[in-house]
Amino acid sequence: MKRHPSIRRRRSAEAAAVPNQKLLFLGGILLLAILVFLYLVFFTNLFRKDPNLTRLDITNNTSVYTADGSALYYLEGSTLHRINPAGSRIWVSKYSSGKMELQVGAQILCLYNADTATVLDSNKTPLFNIPASDFKIDRVTCGKNTLAMLCSMADSDKNYLRVFSNAGTELDRIEIAASSFLDFGFFGESDNFWYMTLDTSGAEPISRITTTLPTQQKITGLYEIYGQLVSNVNFVGSDAYVSTTSSLIAYDTFGEIFFEKMIYGSQLADSLLVKDTLYQAYVPQSGIASDSATLRVLSSAGLDTLILLPSGVEHVALSEKYVYCFSKNVIYLYNYNGEFLRSISLDFEITAFSKLYKNLILLRGAEDSYLFSLS
Repeated sequence: MKRHPSIRRRRSAEAAAVPNQKLLFLGGILLLAILVFLYLVFFTNLFRKDPNLTRLDITNNTSVYTADGSALYYLEGSTLHRINPAGSRIWVSKYSSGKMELQVGAQILCLYNADTATVLDSNKTPLFNIPASDFKIDRVTCGKNTLAMLCSMADSDKNYLRVFSNAGTELDRIEIAASSFLDFGFFGESDNFWYMTLDTSGAEPISRITTTLPTQQKITGLYEIYGQLVSNVNFVGSDAYVSTTSSLIAYDTFGEIFFEKMIYGSQLADSLLVKDTLYQAYVPQSGIASDSATLRVLSSAGLDTLILLPSGVEHVALSEKYVYCFSKNVIYLYNYNGEFLRSISLDFEITAFSKLYKNLILLRGAEDSYLFSLS
């Protein structure tokens, strides 16, 4: 018996539909796989190899120093190490035994204890020594080519700021009552010097910041802040940005106020100078490891951004492009408009945190130490 032609056509159509259904099914699976892949790429850290972490071969109690981020220095006992940001050794040099402290500048290093100091260049060439004397060395800070020592003397109520050139010449010596001295440092390309004192002899305290040019033993500026304590000073050119108990105040070269913001109840967490713009991040004085802490970012160009921090954030660091917020094992990234960008998960818990330079963070875990490079 002959089969009807319509039956043959229907069976042919059904047979042709099977491959089409398979193609649709496979296409659906492929589309689903692409969507899953895109989700993993953009919304998780699964495919994000993080090149910003470099493990350092140091013990967890070793202090690390850098002046410009191009090289790092650390002491292990009496051995001084210089490494690059990738952790590779540049040079190692051993010095006399005994506990020493280290401070670094762009072109000079200082190894010191309470009695003596040895000053080197960045290639470990000795520049000069400061022998034992009646002066006891309490603290050292380095500029690019200059260093300053905070010294004291037995049976004296004075502090002495001694400023030396890289040739060992004592450029200046400033005598200050020990009870009033607060802080000191260098700023600018020419190693300008500043120091801060607190006068409590009157009805209200007066914080004084004095700037000098050590090569000329000349005072170049004086800023007086009445009734407030100063926690931090940053310089942009010859302008001083002063964080006090209640305000961020900017002074020009002549000591005139040209900028002021209320920051009562806040403390400075980090600051960064990008070209001629100063960025400063403030957190509550009560701390930020809570469920409702707010970070405030101010700039000398007028930026004023508030960021509600995720629970558990303990540290903040500014880079040229981003605001980094660190919890125990997660790093959150924001832009300067306060928009959340992404998070980075760590496979260790941060036990200690320090910003070494504007783009370098030292993170310590329970066993290892890492350099984290900011973008």
